[in-house]
Amino acid sequence: MHQPKIVIVGAGLVGGSAALFVAVTIPSAEIVIIDVARVRAEGQVMDLAHAAAFWGHNRFHAGDYDDARDADVVVITAGVGVKPGQTRLDLARINADIATEIVDRIAPHAPHAIYIIASNPCDVLAGIVLDRLRCAKERVISTGTSLDTGRLRSLLSERLGVVPPAIHAYVLGEHGESALIHWSGAAVSGMPLELFLTRSGKELGPASRDLILRSVHEAARLIKEGKGATHYGIASAIGRICEAIVHNTDLILTVGVVHPEVEGVADVCLSLPMVINGRGAHLLAYPELASEEREALRRSAQIVKEATDSVLLAR
Repeated sequence: MHQPKIVIVGAGLVGGSAALFVAVTIPSAEIVIIDVARVRAEGQVMDLAHAAAFWGHNRFHAGDYDDARDADVVVITAGVGVKPGQTRLDLARINADIATEIVDRIAPHAPHAIYIIASNPCDVLAGIVLDRLRCAKERVISTGTSLDTGRLRSLLSERLGVVPPAIHAYVLGEHGESALIHWSGAAVSGMPLELFLTRSGKELGPASRDLILRSVHEAARLIKEGKGATHYGIASAIGRICEAIVHNTDLILTVGVVHPEVEGVADVCLSLPMVINGRGAHLLAYPELASEEREALRRSAQIVKEATDSVLLAR
């Protein structure tokens, strides 16, 4: 029986938390953690092994790029955070260099791996990695708005009084300020959102919807102000994506791949509801959007496209 191998590059808070969530969702997986500072990867592995002693998983390893041989999934969490005075484009260029070095060193060892890009700006970096690998588009996945969608459903759960799994509402576009909520397609407990609001007596007017979108955008800042970093949410999303790939589950999440065209913008990585399975991430059906949502998605696509092209031209 094939034992799945998941390689996580970057042993910081996101990488370490992702390793734990992957181990929980895929108990049979071998998990290799690689970091430019080997001692940091070893520290994560030791801590994870101690945690796993309570429930049985003991397949964590600190490794080098040679240890990525025959990996099924490669998760890239390595990168730098934005510093004072830096622009979003500055960050993209720095992290693009890091990401391309990683794939250059791993690709010869794991030619069939599916890549999950969690480093920011994840949509731009996914486009850069795909350009470097020249592989099938579905094999390079940006974590995209999967976390934003989780945040949205958590907020709506509190507002509407139902559990998050009963809420089908998505954040689309880039993982960033231009993301939008697909209100026109939202449903709760099997009912269109508007019908649920009418029958339940709940209110969710324009001001409330604007506040929810701002809250989704500002969540990371608030978490960082409170605890210094945000890592559990994105690590949980990574775990679910890995699980869907390894177990071929056809899970639907809002992740990004480079689409041939989105609202008139060609070759751009944006998040839409995607089916994730053993072949990667695929768009089965383009969502039905209201006119204002189409325009917002076009603006989001243009922002990601311009940033990606700028990085590619500078290389």
